[in-house]
Amino acid sequence: MKVTTEKKPRSILELTVELDKEQIEKALDRAARRMSQKYNIPGFRKGKAPRFIVENYFGREALLEEASDDLINKAFQDALKQEGIEPYAQAHLTAVNLDTPPYTFTVEVPMAPTIELPDYRAIHVPFEPDEVTDETVNRAMEMRRDRHVVLRSLEEPRPAQRGDQLTVQLETYVDGELLEPRAEGEEIPQSTLVLEPDRIVPGLYEALLGVMPNTMVDVTVRMADDHENERVRGKDVRFVVNILEIQERLLPEWDELPALENFEGTLDELREKTRQELIEAARKNAEDKVFLEYVRRVVAATTFDLPDALIEREAESMLREREAEYERYGIRPEQIYEATGKKREDWLEELKPAAEERAKRGLVLREIAKAEGLAANEAEIAQEIEEIVASMEEDQRDSARTILGSELRPFVVAGIVDRKLRRRILAIATGDPSFEQSAAPAAEAPHVAAETPSAEQSAAPAAEADSIPDAAPAAKADSIPDAAPAVSEEYENSPPAADRAAVEATTNETRTE
Repeated sequence: MKVTTEKKPRSILELTVELDKEQIEKALDRAARRMSQKYNIPGFRKGKAPRFIVENYFGREALLEEASDDLINKAFQDALKQEGIEPYAQAHLTAVNLDTPPYTFTVEVPMAPTIELPDYRAIHVPFEPDEVTDETVNRAMEMRRDRHVVLRSLEEPRPAQRGDQLTVQLETYVDGELLEPRAEGEEIPQSTLVLEPDRIVPGLYEALLGVMPNTMVDVTVRMADDHENERVRGKDVRFVVNILEIQERLLPEWDELPALENFEGTLDELREKTRQELIEAARKNAEDKVFLEYVRRVVAATTFDLPDALIEREAESMLREREAEYERYGIRPEQIYEATGKKREDWLEELKPAAEERAKRGLVLREIAKAEGLAANEAEIAQEIEEIVASMEEDQRDSARTILGSELRPFVVAGIVDRKLRRRILAIATGDPSFEQSAAPAAEAPHVAAETPSAEQSAAPAAEADSIPDAAPAAKADSIPDAAPAVSEEYENSPPAADRAAVEATTNETRTE
């Protein structure tokens, strides 16, 4: 069989298959038998009419149409086997000529994504943790203290003063429109404001000082040019505030704080613990920034050839994640689609740009893991499983250990490789090998054979089991299942250090007197 291939953009391989006359004739014979069995032909019992009678009765075009599906499908599978091609997704027939020689058909076959990494070891990102000053520690200590505030309603109405908590209905207007639009007839939601200059926008803070309950404040404030919200950056923003209630905030004495925080030690020791937490948080935040910036630069310098099917699958995965999140809150996805006036297909289309970027990051991380030879050994897997089951109820541990060591083993391996990859990337990006040295590896043991196909293999419907060599390498990048989150996803949405603030003791409920 003569097969011509041509590489096309978006990981498409165009196959043109030329059929000989004998193949065509055999296919027409089979088609004639099927048609004679399906239809009544005058003068013949079903299945007994010879081909020339069937062809004369129905016409050659009808016979060719009947033959084409069987003929093309068989020839296509033979061509794939002959050329050693494994499709990544369903192929598309684009042209057929079975009327005159040469008899040909053309198929576009999506192929697995291919990427060409740059010299990723030459890419460096500075590691610059934020300095933890006394002022930073003071703010964190204030946050600790603030968690134990007691709210007391006013016995007699009085003007709002610094330190009070205001229950309000707040509307914010930018360029004459609400910053957060509401449905028609929807009531303005209530929110709380703590009347401190570092907690309220300058201008609004001054306007709220001295107000009485059940009054309105309408003030316009020019926002800073470097405001974190780009929608209000450098603009005049109008705040309309309905003051519903003013409460006095009673903070505990400083010497009460260690006990309130369940800390066994003095206030100075609690302060030092807070400082160390802030230092660790600043370091973690700096690591996250290095990691994300490094991956961004490598992705930008990488050459990709991605099939549309990969983008579509990634968009579908992202949308399913969103739908699962809605359902966790008791909201059916259909309700969201109806409220937004969009169909599910519209959401999928909108997600494609983000899906492509996520797919690229995942492929880059997987290729770096392969290139670096990152693997999980048996000792590491056993240790990982024991750490997971240790957090479970004792009566569940045996069954969990069995499942983690069998069905969920690829995900255990993926978690280990993900962490190794993060540490390796930090070491490469910063030029500081201590990022890897800080995590001592488990005792050397035979590497785990590949237990999960790579992104390319797992997505290829035509891939056969014998296409994976018996002497497969250790569970390196291939050990990261497609369903497992890419390393970058874990850190991409990490909140900034100020929001994660090093003080992570359990938040107490606000008490009211």
